[in-house]
Amino acid sequence: MLTWSLLVALVAALLAGTVTGLTGFGLALVSTPLLLFVYEPRTVVVLTVFFSIFINIAVVWDSWREARRALALALLLPSVVGVVLGAEVLRVVDPVYIRLAVGLVVVFSALLLVREVRLPGAGTRWGPVVAGSASGALSTSTGLAAPPIVLLLASRRLPKAEFRSTSALYFLAMSLVGLVVLGGRGLIEAGEVSLGAVLVPSALVGKVLGTALLKRVSERAFRAFSLGLVIMTGTLGVATALWALIG
Repeated sequence: MLTWSLLVALVAALLAGTVTGLTGFGLALVSTPLLLFVYEPRTVVVLTVFFSIFINIAVVWDSWREARRALALALLLPSVVGVVLGAEVLRVVDPVYIRLAVGLVVVFSALLLVREVRLPGAGTRWGPVVAGSASGALSTSTGLAAPPIVLLLASRRLPKAEFRSTSALYFLAMSLVGLVVLGGRGLIEAGEVSLGAVLVPSALVGKVLGTALLKRVSERAFRAFSLGLVIMTGTLGVATALWALIG
């Protein structure tokens, strides 16, 4: 029987697949707000990891040749250190203040890129180290893992196919790590696995739609859409932080 919560979850999976199939990122930004309407946060985290693994496998599968594999690896290695650092930061700093500060920096940086201003150091070998470690740290402290990666790839002006496949490869590896961590801590229940299995086909249909859209979108429009998602992510982070401080 198709319940209201399942219908919302199916729509969330479809939209997440579409956006990720087009850009290689943005899955959590699209799916999490919708899923939180009908499921508890822990279940949402588990479902998001499931979506990310299957959708990104599909994206990497059809774009392996375009992926900057060395760059994805250069981002992944420091991100592991960042994950640990982010967890430690979360122990001593209120996440509301972290989200507020990061949101402001993300929006400002994305607006600079919209105006074609290159971020300093993005083209150096230290760029992936900074972006990867920041992404890992933010994933455990605020949940905003995507902006540092997107800002780096956009600043390097990667063509849309390389941008999409490289980011998908990175987030696939991050999601596999997340799945191991969740499973190791006993945070995945059998019912969530079954629900994820029901939702994954909808997510994969969305991925197919996103891939079809990629062929119709120009490089300029792709860049604008990607940076727009980052600005939206940062703005939501600032808004939720301010709401928590005011409340």
